[in-house]
Amino acid sequence: MATEHFTRGQVIFREGDKSQEAYFIVTGLVEITINTSHGVQSLAKIGPGEIFGEMGMIMDRPRSASATALENTTVETVAETEFEQQIIQRPDRLHVYLATLFERIRKTDLLLTTSTNATVPLNPRPKPQPAKEAVFRVKLRSHYDQTGLDHEPVEKTITKLPFRIGRAYFDTATSALARNDLSIEEHHPYQLSRNHCEIDFEHGHFILRDRGSKLGSWVNGVQVSVDSGLISSPLKVGENTITLGNADSPHRFTITIEELG
Repeated sequence: MATEHFTRGQVIFREGDKSQEAYFIVTGLVEITINTSHGVQSLAKIGPGEIFGEMGMIMDRPRSASATALENTTVETVAETEFEQQIIQRPDRLHVYLATLFERIRKTDLLLTTSTNATVPLNPRPKPQPAKEAVFRVKLRSHYDQTGLDHEPVEKTITKLPFRIGRAYFDTATSALARNDLSIEEHHPYQLSRNHCEIDFEHGHFILRDRGSKLGSWVNGVQVSVDSGLISSPLKVGENTITLGNADSPHRFTITIEELG
């Protein structure tokens, strides 16, 4: 496999380009995007150990999405003749590949569903702000002590994005393919979906984005769900009140965003 280096902001390939190889990320961060009727939408942000660009190569079709380096990135290129040996026959890479693929399929299906049914913009974009390099601290804290749910408290500083939240898998085989950074144990009746929501940074703002959950979430009093037609909502600097599930769900959290400079 050959090694390639991409600088921050460099386009690796564009939607519609000819597909000749897949990529295995060694270092860095890559964003996968598609064009929809509501503009460019992010499918995934993927990092070291993850694979992208394989579908067009395998199916011998033009690229169905674009890939851009979000920071200086090093990849190994994988030709079609090498794909089985380098990915399929290596369990360490195969598990990561399948987990990434399933997450991508969920996101694509969600975007297509919402694009067809929504009567409001898919991701309302805030007014453009002057470009600046800002540093933030993002903390997530549960309020199970107040809601009365018998659950261990959650208190985390978020250090990676997107930060994915969902209901814990009790099936070990399925859990190995999960893409959750925070898995919350819950018993029937469920408020959480296995792939519930994620915290991300987009267009200069932190957001909470639905991942196709059954009941959605509430962000500062606004419902975020497929049914509501709004699958993401901006998070403000300061404290944000989050409820995962119905409005009266016990899964209540505070997301605190502190700008450090």
